[in-house]
Amino acid sequence: MKKLYVVLLIVLLAPVAVYAWNDCPYGLLDDPFPGQCPRYLDSNQNNVCDHSESPSSTIQNNSSTTSSATNTSLNSNLSSDTPEANASPAESYNLIPLAVTTLILYLISYLLYLESYLQRKVFYNIWKYVLLASFALAGATGLILVVFINYGIQSSWNLTIDFWHAEFAIIMAVSTFLHLHLYWKQVKRIFKK
Repeated sequence: MKKLYVVLLIVLLAPVAVYAWNDCPYGLLDDPFPGQCPRYLDSNQNNVCDHSESPSSTIQNNSSTTSSATNTSLNSNLSSDTPEANASPAESYNLIPLAVTTLILYLISYLLYLESYLQRKVFYNIWKYVLLASFALAGATGLILVVFINYGIQSSWNLTIDFWHAEFAIIMAVSTFLHLHLYWKQVKRIFKK
C-alpha cells in the first residue's frame, strides 16, 4: 500500500516540475543588454535577452502597430541614447521546480528502497551526501558573497553567485526535511527529553 502512495505522489508531482521550469538557466527576468550570462540572445532587437523575456512582453513586442512604432521612435529621439537598466534585475528563483524535483528524486529512491533494489545504508547515504553537498555549496557561495559585499567588489558574477547560493539553499532546506523524515525516531527522542 505504501508503494502505491509513493507512485501516486510521483505521478502527481512530476508535471509541476516540468511546467514550472524557466528557459533562462540563471532565472533572470527581462535581462537588459549586455546581459548577465554568456547565453545572451536578442533576436528581436529590443535590448532584452530572449531567454529571460516574459511571455507578456514578447506578445506586446510582436503586436505593435506602425503608429505606435513611430511614436516610440520620436520619443526615443527626445530621451537619452543609453537604455535604462535596473541596477539589479529582479531574480526569479526556482523554488517550486527544485523542491518538487528533489522530492520526486527522494520518492523514487524511497520506492527503490521499499522494493529492495537499494539497501537501507545506500539509501540513507545518498541523502546524507545530498544534504552535505548542498550545505557545502550554499555555504561556499555565501562566503563568496560576503567577501564581495564587505569589500565592495562589483562584478557580473555577483548575481550569478547569488542565484546559485539561493538554489543550493533551496535544495538544502528540502533535504533537511527529508533528513528529518529519515531520522524521525531520533528527532522525536530529542524533543521528548
